[in-house]
Amino acid sequence: MFYFFSKTITYLLTPAGFLVITLLLVFYTKNVRYRRRFIGLSLVVFWLFGNSFLTNELASWWEYPPQKPPAVPADSSVQIAVLLTGGMVNGMKEIPVATPGSTTNGRFLLGREADRAGQALYLYKAGVVQKILISGGMGSLPFQPTPVSDEGHMTAQFLITAGVRSVDIILENKSRNTHENALYSAAVLRQRFHTNRCVVVTSAWHMRRAVACFQKEGVTVSPFPSSFLSGRRSFAPGEWLLPHEEAFFNAYYLVRELVGYVTYKVVGYA
Repeated sequence: MFYFFSKTITYLLTPAGFLVITLLLVFYTKNVRYRRRFIGLSLVVFWLFGNSFLTNELASWWEYPPQKPPAVPADSSVQIAVLLTGGMVNGMKEIPVATPGSTTNGRFLLGREADRAGQALYLYKAGVVQKILISGGMGSLPFQPTPVSDEGHMTAQFLITAGVRSVDIILENKSRNTHENALYSAAVLRQRFHTNRCVVVTSAWHMRRAVACFQKEGVTVSPFPSSFLSGRRSFAPGEWLLPHEEAFFNAYYLVRELVGYVTYKVVGYA
């Protein structure tokens, strides 16, 4: 039940949700004065979340760690990277089938968060970690399209093609959210590797919640963030005056993650 509500109701608390609510108020309000106010509020919402400067400042404040991206972990005793799934593979397209005699299962269509897999690959190639635990199942809702591929499996195939040995990849495919990522990954770490330490690889905007969840399960975490939304600070007039579709998209991720973090704190997951 929590999974269902966390994936549906929180939509109304995102920039797109705010805009839908204000536009519905405009549509159903008969009073001309109030309708104008709601139209103005809709424009403010659109400008506020489409403002590249403000969205970048929010991302810079929220992404974890708050300082510059960390270097490769120096502690060689942390030998396992836990890679959290979510947008690394384009699962809404049929993957082309490999030709006979090919050594792969076909080409890979990577998604918006593919840098997660790239950073895990970097840690493995640098010799910092010896194993990559891919955590994430195929959670879906009745009213949403079902992905045509298993992201965890497809990510594993991509890493193998990139040079990771298959014996060094472990799949945890039961988890559907960050809480379950931490819960099931912690069990694998203790039962299979007899450790409670790992490097967590996920998007920088998602790292705070991931670290809190893993720590809640008693796991000592070395965060290695990827897929940063924040960039260099710019004071160009266009950043302030003109709403930008990418800023609106980034604000969606940031606001949803803030809501998710607070929700996890309230229910005791983080």
